[in-house]
Amino acid sequence: MKSKYQIDKIKAVVLYILQHFNDGIDYIKLFKIMYFAQREYLATYGLTIVEDSFKARQLGPVPSLTYKVVKMSENGEKSDDLKDFISSIKVDESQKVHALKKSDLDYIAEAEKEELDKTIAKYGNVDSKKLSELSHDKAYIIVCKRMKDDPQQDVLTLIDIARAGGASEAVIDYIREEQLVNEALSCL
Repeated sequence: MKSKYQIDKIKAVVLYILQHFNDGIDYIKLFKIMYFAQREYLATYGLTIVEDSFKARQLGPVPSLTYKVVKMSENGEKSDDLKDFISSIKVDESQKVHALKKSDLDYIAEAEKEELDKTIAKYGNVDSKKLSELSHDKAYIIVCKRMKDDPQQDVLTLIDIARAGGASEAVIDYIREEQLVNEALSCL
């Protein structure tokens, strides 16, 4: 399970995106904007905007915790760990997601906000079907190949996503080092 901080950060990013769409947006557009912003930020800085795992699904990468929260909101489900996140959004009868609260911008760094703004400007008016097609990038294809051998290998790695965004080898090395350090610290 994610930490409270990680959940609150994901919630802040989701609400920030949703606040740019007064009439709400469908799942696909929300998930693809999150993915494209994450991909570009990873490729540029070697850092994530959200610590949500992107899984390969038929329509492209899907942020797993965000998907869970959206579905729970749609179905009126409850969760003690996710109640603040669930209550901050609404899914209407046409499966459009709406923000019910303002985003807490204290969770979003200025560079992250700039990347989200660029991504929203670039993809906000693009049809969801087209966004789905665009998200079938190199990272998605790699994971789909892995899944043929092992269906549980459905998570796009940070390195795969960064490479799909055109990251330099220096950025890839930085991501790898950060992952190794985090892994070592988690064993203490």
